[in-house]
Amino acid sequence: MKALALLGLAVPSALALGIPAQQAIFSGSGLSHKNLALKPSAREICPQAPKVAPPHDGLHSSLTFLKDEAFRARQAKRLSRAVQVPTTVGDFATDPYDESFEPIVEFQALLKELFPLVHAKADVEHINRLGLVFTLQGVDPTRKPILFMAHQDVVPIDDPSDWTHPPFAGVFDGEWIWGRGSSDCKNVLIGLLSTVEDLLSQNWQPQRTVLLAFGYDEESHGFLGAGSIAAALEKKYGKDSFEFILDEGGMGLQNLGDDNQVLYALPGVGEKGSLDLVLEMAVPGGHSSVPPAHTGIGIMAEIIYELERQELFSPHLDPSHPSYGMLECQARYSPDYVESWLSDKLAQDDAEALGEAVAQSRGPAVRYTLQTSQAADLIHGGVKTNALPEKISAIVNYRVALHMTPDQLRERAVRIIRPIAAAHNITLHVNFPGLTKTDDRFGGSGDRTLTLSPLLEALSPAPISPTDPLTSKTWARFSGVARSVFESHPNPMVTSQSEANINSESNPTVVVTGDIMTGNTDTRFYWSLSENIYRWSPSRQGGTLNIHTVDERIRLDVHLEGMMLYYGNSSLPFPSLIIVF
Repeated sequence: MKALALLGLAVPSALALGIPAQQAIFSGSGLSHKNLALKPSAREICPQAPKVAPPHDGLHSSLTFLKDEAFRARQAKRLSRAVQVPTTVGDFATDPYDESFEPIVEFQALLKELFPLVHAKADVEHINRLGLVFTLQGVDPTRKPILFMAHQDVVPIDDPSDWTHPPFAGVFDGEWIWGRGSSDCKNVLIGLLSTVEDLLSQNWQPQRTVLLAFGYDEESHGFLGAGSIAAALEKKYGKDSFEFILDEGGMGLQNLGDDNQVLYALPGVGEKGSLDLVLEMAVPGGHSSVPPAHTGIGIMAEIIYELERQELFSPHLDPSHPSYGMLECQARYSPDYVESWLSDKLAQDDAEALGEAVAQSRGPAVRYTLQTSQAADLIHGGVKTNALPEKISAIVNYRVALHMTPDQLRERAVRIIRPIAAAHNITLHVNFPGLTKTDDRFGGSGDRTLTLSPLLEALSPAPISPTDPLTSKTWARFSGVARSVFESHPNPMVTSQSEANINSESNPTVVVTGDIMTGNTDTRFYWSLSENIYRWSPSRQGGTLNIHTVDERIRLDVHLEGMMLYYGNSSLPFPSLIIVF
């Protein structure tokens, strides 16, 4: 494959987006990133890497995925069949040989049937029984490998009768593929394998080594799958050994207002942290006809009430937060569709005021990218209507904002709960790994206790991956490919294939900017392997619906567009997203 100058071929596109000239001239074989970044004339607002032109490598265009009817039909069948295998996983899975994982075995047999070239030409490893790693050796062993991720498991179904189509029927209605996992994230897994299969059918060989890693318990914290795979990869390749890692996630592709001329690509470049706080209370029982003033359930209810009332969390938004850069991009490229005050507030040095203004304007989905969330999700107590509860437990889930730590949340919980325990003569135990176990006795006996502990090891917010095309070649290549792919054709969700004109002026301008994720993906286990970790299922807004709930589905065109990104990345030499991607 012919190596291309990263920016030299795309100056017109760079200028159209207001990219400074210095950003539009460096190339892989000429000026260095580092030298160009030494003397910037001024801080550029939302700099964009120029598009990366497709190489003249003899491979077919990625637009084939959208235009070729035979390929479209084959891909719909592939994803449909994948959905038909019910690879559900519940919480707290601990044994890879548990019979509940047998559908994963069936699913892997299906993958072997659907993708014979991948299985024949890649090195296939099974890690911790069901973790799948495909390795395609690169021509140049001096280059760092790249890694693409997805997970095989899906969340369980509550009531199948609530669904329009049975959740594991994989119904394709000619437009949408319905079923659990269709958009989280068998679409990613099948898209990756399909792209690699297609490339291998064209005798493609990567310049650098490409790996696909598929865990099998991401929906249950990922310790068996991704946790084991990451440890194996670190042992084999070492720390900081991967050039680039891409997983599911992100905020897809979005337009603002009714302006379809600017399309925002929003990979996740970081994640909030997490803490599950377990509260376990023991109090004396007895007959409910002679109750104390406050039963154990009443005391637990008071604790949860105060946790939801005191020291409430607030949003915080400063330039270190990825959402700040995303808002700058919107203010620059879509000024008619953002708040009139946004640019002024971005220029002020008041992270709390800016955060609250944005949160109030844009609602809870945005608020919780900027502040810690708290949700009492589980509670249990009592066994009979005429017996006082003796054991009461609750779990409160926190998603930790970037400006906070799990330790701060633990300390807050203790401050709020301690006086409640004292008022009810309950001995408080604080039992967190790495801390000296503490006991606060308030006159209570040994049968009146409350223990605070984490369900799992607390997770700090993830490191933020680079998003500056001047200083990161990897981001420049990734975002440049994204621009090239999604500027190559109109929105397939509003334009039929028969009417689409691939060279139409209706093709959008794509602005690529990082954002933060409120949830966690399997990348939580991969932090030591690369600084360039991105989470992005490249789906247009409205093209994937109802993840984790009834009637989950994905538009076939949206699925195929995602494959175009993988294919675009895969056929490029360095800087390097040269995997099946």
